[in-house]
Amino acid sequence: MLSGRKEMVIQMATQILKFEQRSRFQKAAFSVSSRTLFSALLAVLSIQAAGAQVNVLTANYSNLRTNANTQETQLTTANVAPGQFGRVGTFAVDGQVYAQPLYVSGLSIPGQGVHNVLFVATMHNSVYAFDADSVQGPIVLWHVNFGPSVPSTLFPSYSDITPEIGILSTGAIDLQRDALYVVSMNLVANAPQFRLHALDLATGQEKLNGPVIIGGAVQGNGAGSWGSTVPFDNFWHIQRPGLLLANNMVYVSFGSHGDQWQWHGWVMTYNASDLSQQKGVFNATPNGLGGSFWQSGRGLAADEKGSVYAVSSNGDYDGISNFAQSFLKLAGAAPQLADWWTPSNWQTMTSLDQDLSAGPALVPGTHLLVGGDKAGQLYLVNGDAMGHLDNGSGAAQVIPASQGIIFEFALWSRPGGALVFVQEEAGPVLAYQISNGVLNPSQVSASNTATIFSSGGMAISANGAQDGTAILWETTGDRSSSLRPGTLHAYDASNLANELWNSDMANGPDFLGTFAKFARPTIANGKVYVPTFSDSVTIYGLLSSQPPAHPAAPATTADGKPAVRGRLE
Repeated sequence: MLSGRKEMVIQMATQILKFEQRSRFQKAAFSVSSRTLFSALLAVLSIQAAGAQVNVLTANYSNLRTNANTQETQLTTANVAPGQFGRVGTFAVDGQVYAQPLYVSGLSIPGQGVHNVLFVATMHNSVYAFDADSVQGPIVLWHVNFGPSVPSTLFPSYSDITPEIGILSTGAIDLQRDALYVVSMNLVANAPQFRLHALDLATGQEKLNGPVIIGGAVQGNGAGSWGSTVPFDNFWHIQRPGLLLANNMVYVSFGSHGDQWQWHGWVMTYNASDLSQQKGVFNATPNGLGGSFWQSGRGLAADEKGSVYAVSSNGDYDGISNFAQSFLKLAGAAPQLADWWTPSNWQTMTSLDQDLSAGPALVPGTHLLVGGDKAGQLYLVNGDAMGHLDNGSGAAQVIPASQGIIFEFALWSRPGGALVFVQEEAGPVLAYQISNGVLNPSQVSASNTATIFSSGGMAISANGAQDGTAILWETTGDRSSSLRPGTLHAYDASNLANELWNSDMANGPDFLGTFAKFARPTIANGKVYVPTFSDSVTIYGLLSSQPPAHPAAPATTADGKPAVRGRLE
């Protein structure tokens, strides 16, 4: 169904066409201004006719966090193949890209016409708005920078993210307010400061009383408390999970610097119409330590009732005020704990650093939550009756799914049962099926390829439930280095043994760039936009009969792999 804005454009175009027909013998009556307007409207309509009606407005494609675009009409298992599909361009930016690029179709930019727009946020605290279709000659519609990022050297013994932290999480777009919400991490007086911004989609200008400095406190005597209050400490937290827009609120959640010092899991909410109004502050362990929300960058999930779901990590649990290592259900604009489920071996998980590391995601049409942990287990939790500390009541199902850490998964809802895709550490991509509310412990599909690390990004593209259109996209690479090349893979989602294509097949022209861990590709309207640590987003799509000129193949090292110039040279 078309949005109200698109319906209005069509109605206006129709009226102008009728006017043109009535005036075909009186051409002078059809003014130059009318023709100009008509041309602009035709541009909008041509974008819509080309199938550009898909928007990607939040992390993991929707508030269900499935990592699936099920409205992709152009890319299929037949045409994503060597010689037909490949690298078509690059959008250069000023820093590493961890955040998933977001996409709005048919957006009117003042003085620049109507465009499909790709929004890219960087670790150098910049946001770019690119014409998403200008892959051969990138068009930057606007670019803003929020000031100095925070050098990673500021944090002792922390090397998970280098060399800087700026915009780390994926933002969220509100089409009703024409706003893009993002969180920057700024260096102010040699100390970190988090700011929440609301940017006008068409201009990049701040709006809705943004930016605001993020802060807060709760009652408690846990780590870092002062008297009976636990204040939010900018120094020991990172804003890792994607932002959530729900209940007319912007939900901002925080994880830790590798579980160092006095950390907690925090969720803060702000009025989406007026960022100066903070509505609530939630702390997962106000009388303890830990319980961070990092979720490998996945956003908090929300269902159709406005209930919000989060996964907390290593830390303390008592079932009273401390809720680390748990699936949490939060209610209200000022979030309060409504329900939870915690594995019975939570303490062992914390001591071995085998925390809940992936999720949550909601199986479409249900309130079933999917998640994963560092021990390679998949979880299916009943969000309607979570059961609290696990006692074998059946509120959750846990299966061994991987021989290593699960950081990422994608969920494809299809007739006969949803499929959950995970990357096994030093192994293949695996698929498990959820049918009638039950997670089958037996694999239903596996790839013939293996990768050492399981820290890539995943996404599904499909044209509804049509056979032959569902593709699992995955980035793979070495998470231990920000300088090494990555690979983009495309698998037949119905049969993972059929790898359709990967970016190394052409031995150069389809080169991805440096691998960005936990960074999901964005598939929209026949193109795949992949974040990299090469200060760029690499773009893949269907090749024309005369393939576009590719960049020169990168030089290779002694082991035959592309030599990469990184940001730490």
